[in-house]
Amino acid sequence: MIINIWKKKDLELVKELPIEVLSAIETTIEILDENYGIERTAEDLGGYVAVVDKAGIEELKQNQLKGIIPEYIDEIEGAEYISALFLCSNDFSIVVVCKKELKNLIGINKEQ
Repeated sequence: MIINIWKKKDLELVKELPIEVLSAIETTIEILDENYGIERTAEDLGGYVAVVDKAGIEELKQNQLKGIIPEYIDEIEGAEYISALFLCSNDFSIVVVCKKELKNLIGINKEQ
């Protein structure tokens, strides 16, 4: 599962997540909005947040994140979730949000 969050209204797609996780995602979206505009799309600069499960991480690593290692991985305080920033280019990033137990899958695969 991969749920892409581009805009604040997309938070409705993940409303079942803990409030701490929703707040962290909203903060990231606000930063992207301030720097790249609130009307950005998949073809524009900036990026998005991807909420994923194990299969979602594996899919991202085979496609959009192939060969890219995270710039950082942060624990989301008050929740069993992490966020990881991947810089895909100078002006495009993907912030991956997943359960803390999947942290070992976020790093680069040995075969890449």
